[in-house]
Order: sequence, then structure tokens, then C-alpha cells
Amino acid sequence: MSSHDNPFRGSGAWVWAALASVAVVMVMYGCSRQNSPASPSGVASAADEHIHSSESSGVVPDAAMLADVRAATAKYHDVSTAIANGYQLGYKGVVTGCIANPTLGAMGYHYFNWARMDDPSIAQDEPEVLVYHTADDGTLQLGAVEWVVPKTLWEQAGNSNPPVVFGHSLHVLNPVLNWYVAHAWVWTHNPSGMFADWNPDVSCP
Repeated sequence: MSSHDNPFRGSGAWVWAALASVAVVMVMYGCSRQNSPASPSGVASAADEHIHSSESSGVVPDAAMLADVRAATAKYHDVSTAIANGYQLGYKGVVTGCIANPTLGAMGYHYFNWARMDDPSIAQDEPEVLVYHTADDGTLQLGAVEWVVPKTLWEQAGNSNPPVVFGHSLHVLNPVLNWYVAHAWVWTHNPSGMFADWNPDVSCP
């Protein structure tokens, strides 16, 4: 048979080009599947991990150190024990009621250790404040601890940068009080994050 009669002999180059194109498409498809999320839930999980691990300052707290805070404050689930150990509701006539935010949730009742409030130093396992909220049965439930130092007192001690606990810088939440503060919800879960000031699951009566 002559080359004119064989329809495939003259088209060999075309056949190999077509096969090469198919191979490239298959490789691209395979790479696309490997680099794409397995499901929408995978994307959500990655986002959630970023939100919950970074929280406000991008620092993941040391679990062992948080355990030390829980161990140091476990005896204060009974508010009478906290009072017997020097904590009292409010500080010099302020923050004596249940503290809430109309949109972000609440904190609760703040029991201050006045001696620690008057000391400009910060100790991670010795918070200045114990924060209680109302439980379902109406009793006070320990939810969070709070580190507090008056900004003026802190600066008078020769400090220029804010104090830090667990890698998180304290911040001035209320300009009128002008205190550096940081919360840690070590006893009550906070959907907004361990170190968030407000807890949407907490409310004031």
C-alpha cells in the first residue's frame, strides 16, 4: 500500500502531539486535586485553627503555665475563700457591679486583691482580680482571672512598655480608669478566645 493509501502514516506527528497534550492535562488535573482542599470543611477548620490559636495577639499560650494559674486559683471557686484571702468586690469604690457590654457579652463581678493592685509588678500566677459570673442556679461561679496594674503606677516604676502575661500585652480597656488589664477565661469557656475581655456566654442579671 502506498503512502497515499495509508491514512495514519502521514499523521504520526499529529498523534504524538495529541497524546502529549492528554498527558499534560492529566498531570495538571492531578496537581489541581492535590493542592485543593478536600472539602469546604477543611477550609473552615484551617480558619478556625487560625482564629482560636492566634486570638488577639497571635501568641499561643503555654498550656503548662495556664495550668499553674488554674492550680493557684482553684481554691477560689468558693467566693468566701477568696474574700478570706484578701479579695473584695470592687476597688476603692469602682467596678462594684456586674460588668457587661451591650453587644460583646459580659465579664461579671470583679473581686480585687487591693495589695496586689497597689503593687506595680505583675506575676502570672498571682492575678490581681478574680472574675465571677452568675451560674444557672444564681450562685457566683469563678470564670476568669484578670491581671491589672494602674497605668500611672506602672510608669512611675520606670516602665515604658505595657506589662506582658503569657506573651500578651496588657491594654487599657477603660480610659477613665486608666488601668492596664488582661483577662484569661481559665474556668469558663469563652467562644471569643481565652484572652478576650468579654464573654458572649456570660450575662449580668
